[in-house]
Amino acid sequence: MKPKLTHVVAFTAFAGLAALSAGVALADDDDCRVPMADWQPREAVIALADENGWMLHEIEIDDGCYEIEARNREGRDIEVTLDPRTLAVIEIEYDDDDDKARGNRRGPTPAGTIAPPANGLFENATPPQVKSN
Repeated sequence: MKPKLTHVVAFTAFAGLAALSAGVALADDDDCRVPMADWQPREAVIALADENGWMLHEIEIDDGCYEIEARNREGRDIEVTLDPRTLAVIEIEYDDDDDKARGNRRGPTPAGTIAPPANGLFENATPPQVKSN
């Protein structure tokens, strides 16, 4: 049995629309499409981080955007996506948001705020003693 021409046309149109919508879904919203000649220099990214009080760890290029990893004034680790032409902030992600989503709502404990365990290893600031039987 041969398929009717209308079935073939309908299937082809459906397949084309499915492929087109899949391509749109794969496109990332924070892709930057700026020619390299129009990019702000790396020094401008560093200056922007300084102005915002971000302690810069790394500058990368991801999907055509500047992406920086830093620590903000409050001590939170952040990942900031910047438009390379204007240095406008496209997105800020807080790295500890993943911890909160997993149930660690308090975040990391600051150093020196928890007493050592009372197991005899940390008394009087002496090094631990190893005993073997």
